[in-house]
Amino acid sequence: MSLLVHYTLKSADDHAALTSAMKALVAGLKSEAIPGLAYQCFATDDATRFLGVLQFDDDDTFKAFQASAAFATYRETVTPILAGPPSTDTITPIADTRA
Repeated sequence: MSLLVHYTLKSADDHAALTSAMKALVAGLKSEAIPGLAYQCFATDDATRFLGVLQFDDDDTFKAFQASAAFATYRETVTPILAGPPSTDTITPIADTRA
C-alpha cells in the first residue's frame, strides 16, 4: 500500500517548523528501522502546503509505522500548526526509475 499525504499549515510562518518536524520524523523512522517502510517529504511552491509519500510492504508495516515513537512525536509536534488533519489518497505505483 502507498499513500499520498497532503499537509496544509495554518500559516506560512510555520514552514520551517514543519520542515524540521518532517526531518526529525524521517530520522526517527530510520533509527526505528521498520522493515518495508519508505517515506519521502516534499515542500511545494505554496509555503503552507507539503506532501508526503508513504510506502508500506504490507499491513503489518503500516501498523508498525502508526505505532512508532517517531510518528507519535511527529503528530504531537505538528498538530497545533496544521490547518486541519492531513488528507490522504491511496496511490498505486506503476513504474519507478529507482527499481
